[in-house]
Amino acid sequence: MSLIKKIIKTAKLILLLVIIALAIKGFSSIIRETEYKEAIYIMKIDEAIFSSEKVIKELKSIEDIPNIKSVILRLNSPGGAIGASQEIFKEIEKFKEKTGKKFICSIENIGASGAYYISLACDKILALPGSIVGSIGVISIFFSAEELIEKFHIKPFIVKSGKFKDSGTPLRNPTEEDIRYINTIVQKLFEQFKRDVKMKRPNLKVSIDEIADGRVFSGEEAVELGLIDGTGTFSDAVSMAIELAGIKIKPKIIWGRKKKPLMELLNIDSSINTLINKIFQPMFM
Repeated sequence: MSLIKKIIKTAKLILLLVIIALAIKGFSSIIRETEYKEAIYIMKIDEAIFSSEKVIKELKSIEDIPNIKSVILRLNSPGGAIGASQEIFKEIEKFKEKTGKKFICSIENIGASGAYYISLACDKILALPGSIVGSIGVISIFFSAEELIEKFHIKPFIVKSGKFKDSGTPLRNPTEEDIRYINTIVQKLFEQFKRDVKMKRPNLKVSIDEIADGRVFSGEEAVELGLIDGTGTFSDAVSMAIELAGIKIKPKIIWGRKKKPLMELLNIDSSINTLINKIFQPMFM
């Protein structure tokens, strides 16, 4: 009987300890929820920009999460296609207007051309002193395989609705008229780029035409020119996000989309489509 009582007593003690442990765990969970009720979301663009789809989906996925008070765009890209860059720029502006959340850009190694264009939508832009920033301009890249086609005795036939419909095709050499036509488009898109830089960076220290010649600048130079707001690390961007969003407690840092899964990387059809898009996309920032 004495042994049974000891077993019961031990069981009660174990049960009490379990209850205490669960209570402590629950209390800790409440503390953590309170501590992390405000968060900063980290969005990464770390490749050439040929599509806006993933960024737009990512923005949509976080716009209704109330505890995300601000977003840091971690930028490391040389730029890319004009349409994709402009669409991301516009979607960030819409996101800010709809949610009231602050957007800070933190440039790592490079934020040039179309990537710099995207950064203009952010409330503040930071870069490291040695980051590469700028490259304000537009370029059209195409090639001719006419001589190669002739070498293999291939004769293409082109049926077109207008004389400029096949401008830039690799099937023939461009004419002087083709070059003038494409140059006209490049210049119009260039004016759009300069217009948005002037609108978003009203305190430029020099005329936009003095620096919009395709040059890149170091982070330090970009600050002096007024292209960005300051130099700083990712940690500095977090501090700025806390300040601009008025966050009063230690925020949770939420990292955005992860790298592509292996099977997606091995998707041959997708890879071929991306390659074709990059080769035949005529206008780049």
